[in-house]
Amino acid sequence: MDKKPIEFGIAPPLHEPPKSSRWPWVVALVAVPLVLGALAFGNHVQNLLERTYGPIEPQVMSSEPPVPSTPVVVFEVTGTGKAFSVTATAGTSVHTEQDVTLPWTRTVEVPAGAPAKPVVLVVVAGPDGAEVHGKYTIDGTTVREGKASGPYGVLTITDS
Repeated sequence: MDKKPIEFGIAPPLHEPPKSSRWPWVVALVAVPLVLGALAFGNHVQNLLERTYGPIEPQVMSSEPPVPSTPVVVFEVTGTGKAFSVTATAGTSVHTEQDVTLPWTRTVEVPAGAPAKPVVLVVVAGPDGAEVHGKYTIDGTTVREGKASGPYGVLTITDS
């Protein structure tokens, strides 16, 4: 019987020892030439851009919020005779008139920061059955228009 004695000593490793990381070296090898190139050729690139597109001016960022534009809503009603009533609404501004001679126009400047909607135009034709045409524009662009006729015919134009 050939028996080997039990060996005492260092046990074999259960896993491979960790290898040193190489990624920091790879990042450094990529970043260093880029930084050196930017330093060496930055002025050349800026001069080339200025010759191509004109002078480059630094932009100053303002801490103040931009001033919102003030929408202008113009209501127009045309037709023959008189309208029994005209109601024009833009945001929180409401104008109502009775026994209105046509043509009729109302301009409403919506205050900055206030909602421009809802925009509503309601025209009730007179008892004579005249035809009424109505429209509203916002900043010069016609948004909605319509017509109604007959005794007390109702024209309703909304922003939806």
